[in-house]
Amino acid sequence: MKKFLNILMIGLTALAVRAQAEESAPLRLVQTIPLTNVEGRIDHMAMDLKGQRLFVAALGNNTVEVLDLRAGNRIRSITGLHEPQGVGFTGHSGELRFFGHRPFCSRGVHL
Repeated sequence: MKKFLNILMIGLTALAVRAQAEESAPLRLVQTIPLTNVEGRIDHMAMDLKGQRLFVAALGNNTVEVLDLRAGNRIRSITGLHEPQGVGFTGHSGELRFFGHRPFCSRGVHL
């Protein structure tokens, strides 16, 4: 009986997920912003909703890329980082923080 209930729950969950997926609109590409001279893995990102900026931790490039989503271009590269993996933006203070792991480090800049 327990096995039957588990199978029933899995089936109902699959149906619910499928129904939800059918109701939501598919993702669509809005724009592409080239990141020339950025190589390797890209890790986490953070968003500045008010300023319409996207911050991208370019782990393989040892940089954090600052993108202007309104203009559709790169504003600047923050260099001199060691494998940045995490990035966070605090809108009220305008501080961008990035985190690395070898050795673990944290650094911030005001934008």
